[in-house]
Amino acid sequence: MEGETQPLLEAPYTCPQYEAAETPEEEPPPRGPPGKTLSWTTAYILVVSRVIGSGIFATPGSIVKSSGSVGLSLLLWAIGTVLAGCTMVISMEYGCMLPRSGGDKVYLEYTFPRPRFLASTLIAVRAVLLGFTASNCIIFAEYALFAFNVEPTELQQKLVAAGLLTLVTIVHGCFRRTGIWIQNFLGWLKIFLVGSVSLTGIWVILLRPDMASGASAPRQAFAWDTLWEGSNWSWNLLSTSLFKVLYSYAGLNNVNNVLSEVRDPVQTLKTVCPAALLTTGALYLLANASYFLVIPLDEIKQSGELVAALLFERLFGPRVGGILFPLAIAISAAGNVMVVTFALARVNQEIARQGFLPWADVLSSSKPFGTPLWGLIVHYVPSLLVITLPPQGDVYNFILDVEGYPGTIFGVAVAVGLVVLRYREPNLARPFRAWLPAVWLPIAISLASIAAPFIPPPGNRGDVGFFYATYAVVGAGVIVFGVVYWYVWTVLLPRWGGYRLEEEERPHHVQTTLNFFKDHEDGSPPTPNIVGDMQTYNKQPTETIPVTIHDISGHELEYTLDGNGFQIYYHESVEKDFLDDEQIKRVYYPETEQLLKDATGASKVFIFDHTIRRQPKDTRTPAAQLRGPVQRVHIDQSYSASKNRVTHHLPSEAETLLKGRYQIINVWRPIKTIYKDPLAVADAHSVPDSDLVPIKLIYPDRVGETLSVRANPAFRWYYRYGQTPGQVMLIKCFDSKTDGRARRVPHSAFVNPETEGAEPRESIEVRALVFHPEDTE
Repeated sequence: MEGETQPLLEAPYTCPQYEAAETPEEEPPPRGPPGKTLSWTTAYILVVSRVIGSGIFATPGSIVKSSGSVGLSLLLWAIGTVLAGCTMVISMEYGCMLPRSGGDKVYLEYTFPRPRFLASTLIAVRAVLLGFTASNCIIFAEYALFAFNVEPTELQQKLVAAGLLTLVTIVHGCFRRTGIWIQNFLGWLKIFLVGSVSLTGIWVILLRPDMASGASAPRQAFAWDTLWEGSNWSWNLLSTSLFKVLYSYAGLNNVNNVLSEVRDPVQTLKTVCPAALLTTGALYLLANASYFLVIPLDEIKQSGELVAALLFERLFGPRVGGILFPLAIAISAAGNVMVVTFALARVNQEIARQGFLPWADVLSSSKPFGTPLWGLIVHYVPSLLVITLPPQGDVYNFILDVEGYPGTIFGVAVAVGLVVLRYREPNLARPFRAWLPAVWLPIAISLASIAAPFIPPPGNRGDVGFFYATYAVVGAGVIVFGVVYWYVWTVLLPRWGGYRLEEEERPHHVQTTLNFFKDHEDGSPPTPNIVGDMQTYNKQPTETIPVTIHDISGHELEYTLDGNGFQIYYHESVEKDFLDDEQIKRVYYPETEQLLKDATGASKVFIFDHTIRRQPKDTRTPAAQLRGPVQRVHIDQSYSASKNRVTHHLPSEAETLLKGRYQIINVWRPIKTIYKDPLAVADAHSVPDSDLVPIKLIYPDRVGETLSVRANPAFRWYYRYGQTPGQVMLIKCFDSKTDGRARRVPHSAFVNPETEGAEPRESIEVRALVFHPEDTE
């Protein structure tokens, strides 16, 4: 048995497939990537609906009870908002670096690959044991029954909560599009509802002063003399209150969990998350002000999870305020259940796909409805147990605390990991960078919050009726269990059984041939190519050599422009068809300029041409513009021609621009997902200059130069199987830097025997001068 390997994981980070994409004619074969079906609006609702759940309607009463005063309660909400923003920018930097589904799971696995499988195991254990939506199901049951004036038994309340969970699981598991439509609708309802709560206090002050809790209530609630009266500064109670505030903001990174399904994920992430924070932060602070303006402080402290119901009942009477608005809050909680379930089911599916759950083939499948049905069931079971097993009473506060404690520990790991990556991989493309103090602040406060539960509160009474640190013990126990499980599974059992756990990769490596330059037998120089005369290109002597081209699927981020000369960059274009040349220049050129600035940090970009690759018989593009895939290894520019490009296109600026670093980069994008005639690129460092052959390129008004390439078995070839329009290949044609970084990359289309029957390739390549005038070293 010695040396036997037991497969564990498939290609890491490859996203699961979901059927029923928007455009069936572009659906890839079975192992292809999911469709980009989530727009900016859907992504915004996905975040806002996740954030606005039961928190703002249910936690203020408990927070006020623990903090003791209006001032301290509002201070906690303000601090929580700042911390939520700091945590958000950390997730934004990670998401822009690693724009694929999975969220914190992907980030921790990438940042902490050692000890092997530890990060993955801890995430899996937390997701399965604590990834439930029980709290919002409970709030739904409480507010729905309150709205119908029912004094529920414990069994009735649990049945209603479990019924909601079951219904949401069925909808998302069997009717994917319907589920997305419903959660979008409920998301807008939530925004309206929280807006109503938030504006209520102002409405009371301006128009209905008689409805406030006494004529002087607004003045008393926020008068400095009484603002801090009764404040409880126990760090134990303040930390649990802070957990509840942060719980109310949980989900600002929800779009990170489904980034593989988002159109233009990087740009969407940059705008959706701040927009959601501004929306919810403003609404939350106004909502708290409304509670204090309308409801007496003592009643808020005793309201439990029904503070919002008291607000509306006090304002609008028992019929409208006591029925319609609590019912709307219940529906809002249901919307939160839908959004959380939607995202966590995909995380569970990914966990199963990577082998951390039994029956991985079944639980990671999207059959039979093209949805993560089995991931939903994995989410359903622990949620149902948490709803039905604990006794009624303190269960809601306990759930929030026990979810928040390990979440804080994982949050510290994610934030520390970001700092580690800044130093370990400084050249990794970061389209968004978090402000470093915003990274260290949540680390410091989170570490204090992790220790706080073990500091006895006054009278040894926390926010629950049993031992005040129970939630911390349980939360830490889940992590300890994860470590023990990891050690037994990955260390002890393999040691006893004489096998090793290995990642099982199933990449689409290709054995094929490429066409290389062949020197003239008489030693004469190569004949020039003439632009517009394809016969001159075909006259160049070539030799066809067998090669292996390696699929980088799942490892895209290991290859960078400076390290290898090529890079996959995730970006969705507004332009989809690429049929109108003027529209390409008007719409696609500015997009590409910004893409290159984001990817390289350049301050100036000048696009000098583009080429559309379609089959010569394609009637959608004028014949003069049609070019098929080039199946000949080449580099678009020689070293000397690259410098001449600057003086030719930007003569008035050339002298200044040539003093700094300048590059030529080919931005190569599929128009449709590519299976036939994909593009291969060689690692720049495997190709010596001695194998490059300059060939003159004759234009009507000038002479340029490209590079052909002689064959060499040392070349290392790569491609991305099933490359989608959102996966842009950046190919470095030239770099003026000579400090050892990659300077140029040979590339060529090639025949993949497995996909010869697929649709003809369609792609567009844009070539641009990229300038870094400040880099003059």
